[in-house]
Amino acid sequence: MKQARYQAQVRMCAAEIQAALPDLAKRHTPLILVAALTEHIRGALFLTQEARACPPAKARAMIRRMRQIAFTA
Repeated sequence: MKQARYQAQVRMCAAEIQAALPDLAKRHTPLILVAALTEHIRGALFLTQEARACPPAKARAMIRRMRQIAFTA
């Protein structure tokens, strides 16, 4: 998949998730939302590993990037 198409799909999916968050936040606490999203990310990374669609090094890089975003000011 070409990089530009990949990035466009990621942005579109992120926008859809962002649109769903306010409704979820009305029904769940922030901790529950984070825990649920973590479960989805874990499952998605597992499935990509099983399908050999994402090498372990790339999965680790994504996790490192999430940590950087989450824990740096």
